[in-house]
Amino acid sequence: MLPLNMITTKQLLLTMFLMAGLLGCQSLRLGEANSTKLAVPDTPYAVGSSTFFIHDDSRPYDSVAGVDVGVRSLLTEIWYPVSHAEVAQGQHRLATYGDYVFGDREIHRLMMTQTTFFHLTPTTVVEGVDQQQIDQAIDELFDRQRNSFIDAPLAASSQPWPVVVMTHGDAGSRYNMETACEYLAAHGYVVIAPEHTGNSPFSMTGKDPALNSKLADVIPYLNADGTYGKLEKYGQTYTPLINDRSNPQALINLDNSLLERVNDLRATLARLDNMNQQGRFAGRLALTKIGLMGRSFGGTTTLAALSLEPRFTAGVAVVPLVMADVRGSLPKQTLKPAGAESVILAADGPTALNTLSKPTMLLSGAEDGLIIGAGAGMAQAMGAEMPSPANPLPALRAAYQSSSQPVFWGLLEDSNHASFGVSGGYWWPQYKSRTQARYFEPQQQFNLINAEIAHEIQRRKVHQFFDVMIRGDESRKQALLENQFAEQGLQFEVRNF
Repeated sequence: MLPLNMITTKQLLLTMFLMAGLLGCQSLRLGEANSTKLAVPDTPYAVGSSTFFIHDDSRPYDSVAGVDVGVRSLLTEIWYPVSHAEVAQGQHRLATYGDYVFGDREIHRLMMTQTTFFHLTPTTVVEGVDQQQIDQAIDELFDRQRNSFIDAPLAASSQPWPVVVMTHGDAGSRYNMETACEYLAAHGYVVIAPEHTGNSPFSMTGKDPALNSKLADVIPYLNADGTYGKLEKYGQTYTPLINDRSNPQALINLDNSLLERVNDLRATLARLDNMNQQGRFAGRLALTKIGLMGRSFGGTTTLAALSLEPRFTAGVAVVPLVMADVRGSLPKQTLKPAGAESVILAADGPTALNTLSKPTMLLSGAEDGLIIGAGAGMAQAMGAEMPSPANPLPALRAAYQSSSQPVFWGLLEDSNHASFGVSGGYWWPQYKSRTQARYFEPQQQFNLINAEIAHEIQRRKVHQFFDVMIRGDESRKQALLENQFAEQGLQFEVRNF
């Protein structure tokens, strides 16, 4: 292994290429099993959901991809509490997965077959599954009901509802943590999830009501079906760093893409402020403490936003990849001057991806070969501790152990990068393989954890965390500290709490 002062820019770029590529690939050939729906009647509230677009007039449509016209447009989903009595009247329709794509079956099929999730294709299913079964499964999902009622009225309450923002992963969509979003809403939270245009597959800008006004200059950049993104890039215009691994601009590109995502979250905060002033949510949102959660590159974005945006007061990062401080090995011209905002390239001060700056919960997979492998590449380049069976995520572990904030560590045995996600293995467990080779003992095969268990762990621990950190419910502290899932393979630790 090389000492830090001998690392070359090329070595760092190669490692960062691995990092970005792995964050974008969900490896759903090794998917989960046995997904189940949330038992809505057993929760304090039913769930409502709505879809709309957020606009940020201060930024162009997609500056990371060089589309410096129009305004930034973010397709967004919101989940919120609804009275069970209200929906029992039968006047509100349950949402379907087809509603995520405005009822367009062709775009739904495109999303299910042409993204980095490789949701359901002949090369990602178990032996014996034919094309007809794949087609039928995709069609069935389009009509499959979700656990939320479209545009149902917000439940009454004596206090404003606490708020959590969700950020999806690289090449992800707003439904990627759907089970956690629905669960929080069913327990009295408003959860809002913007899609990061350009880094989300086939963004449906053509459905934006502002298309012919604010976004008229963007129309030439859209596909014939009104979507935005390139097929060869999995429906995106960019995915951080993977296009040219030898380009010295790569770290700057990564920094810029993370800043774009953080600014998307700021635009979401501005929309929440507006919603709290007028309309059906007016005066109903508690915005003094706001939670943040994300998975994969969204988990990395969560760490960045917790560091850079003071309005986010606590966060949950699921299967994130952290990045050690590499500034000492980079040319000075790569760094951003004092006063310029940066996630990883500020000329001075801490970096946002190896510091847990606020109360944070980490949930990771002990067999997440994508994150472990990317961490190994970085460790080798920097002469740092390599991943091992006893410590598969040493960089993340170091961030946890060095933090002075209340921090929570969750590592789930027999789970991989997809285990906590809402994607192919969660939707179609009968068609996805559960068998995987162990990262440190590749000759040994094992069965991945049941998807129902992984999602239950995620939503329960996320709920406990936000009840304490955002809602301020002292009675929930004991539940947060306890490991209710030790028998299911969850290692759970707490510091500074």
